[in-house]
Amino acid sequence: MFDKLQGNGRIWVYVANRSLTQSEQSDISSNLNDFCHSWAAHGNQLLAEFHVVYNQLLVLAVDEDVEAASGCSIDKATASFKAIDAKYNLDLFNRMNLTFVVNDKIKIVQLADISQAYHAGLITDNTPFLDNTISLLSDFRNRWKVAFNQSWAYRKVKNGVQNA
Repeated sequence: MFDKLQGNGRIWVYVANRSLTQSEQSDISSNLNDFCHSWAAHGNQLLAEFHVVYNQLLVLAVDEDVEAASGCSIDKATASFKAIDAKYNLDLFNRMNLTFVVNDKIKIVQLADISQAYHAGLITDNTPFLDNTISLLSDFRNRWKVAFNQSWAYRKVKNGVQNA
């Protein structure tokens, strides 16, 4: 993934609140791939790629060794994701949605519910956790998907069973 991007870069991971249909994925991918081909910072073309991962995560990356994304160019990217969010009602900007991979599908757990989900066995120490807070392409490649007990989110689990 992101084979064209060889240098240092930035990445944005947006988590949809549900799995996308094939039609939605096709439309979103077409829209964001077009955006990547025209995305520029101060008139200079950015080298960027977009992917839908696990049918539910929208991931945009830019190679900043080619050209750095600027505030205005990042605002344009954000506006594109806001338009997609509004069109499909995906809750893309909810950073409290934590993502896990369970049976090759995304399981979303709200940060406030992390202890309850852990103690109920919905997620375990070894459940793959996808860190949507990363911002560097190198982090995406090296530590985006880790065992839950190796993640920053694991520290949010409280000892003992919580009352419902």
